[in-house]
Amino acid sequence: MKHTLRYKRYDLGKQLAGTIVEVVLSCVNNVRLMDHANFKLYSAGRDFKAVGGRIERSPTRLIVPTDGRWHVVVDKTGFHILANSNVRAIPPYGVIATPSAAEASMLSMEFAADRRPRADSEGVVVTQILRELNTYKQIANTDMLTGLANRRAFDARMGDIYRDPQRRAATALILADVDNFKTFNDTFGHAIGDTVLRTVAETIRATLPHNAFPARTGGEEFAIIVEDVRPEQAIEIAEAARRAIEATLFLDTPTGTDCGKVTISLGLCMADQARTAADLYHGADLALYASKKAGRNRCTVSAGLALDNAAPAAADTPVIRQEPVIYEPRTSRVSSG
Repeated sequence: MKHTLRYKRYDLGKQLAGTIVEVVLSCVNNVRLMDHANFKLYSAGRDFKAVGGRIERSPTRLIVPTDGRWHVVVDKTGFHILANSNVRAIPPYGVIATPSAAEASMLSMEFAADRRPRADSEGVVVTQILRELNTYKQIANTDMLTGLANRRAFDARMGDIYRDPQRRAATALILADVDNFKTFNDTFGHAIGDTVLRTVAETIRATLPHNAFPARTGGEEFAIIVEDVRPEQAIEIAEAARRAIEATLFLDTPTGTDCGKVTISLGLCMADQARTAADLYHGADLALYASKKAGRNRCTVSAGLALDNAAPAAADTPVIRQEPVIYEPRTSRVSSG
């Protein structure tokens, strides 16, 4: 898995008591508001005092208790990913001040002197509004639990496929579903179930090429849109994700619970085998169902739809069959059924 930073710090500079600090998060994380002395203790791994804690609602607001230099720390301790975040300070008199990108320092990076431009500058206000609009747009399209794109963003991306014939010709949809997840949730509880979903999302994302768009579409269901790809390449992308999940150790760190083996089943359909985004999703979903029916932990390629105007398949492209093609786990054998 990719290494990610444990926390992100925002240096708010000197703030008056009563200042409201608004924090926007892309997923559940810890948010702590602390003065400079306590931040030094925190960064040194010593006991510290702070306002805040686990934050499940975004945006959230904290209030500066006393005058002084204050910091906001977004911390992923107890979670698998560090949230994307945005912070702004609203002084008691209503003038909004937003830390610049340079002020959002990471880990041990020290802040330079306060270099914020005047908050009443028209250019600063416009830049701030645009920055906040972009941040809220990103958050609106992000799944809070996993940090992947959400169903809203996925549906928009699916609609784009059929607006461009060239894009449609080389696009694949892969659907993935965590096997036996309801039983797993009933056994270990929903909190650990959420940990599994975050790990699955992070593992899948780590295996994907740059031309892949992963999303969580609901519950234990995930989707991957891959552009500029041939069918055999799409199959390998799906198989790489499946193998990575199968090889991952699912351990809930806070409780020490060994979650055992987790696997996923996948269904794949090429966009040129369907007339619409709904047909494409239906084809991949049928292939996913075939994977479940055949024993789970495998990838099935959709047979596609019988298109009247379909061009003959190229020599290096699998021929569309009447039955889906199932790729068995841990072997290179291919069988129909």
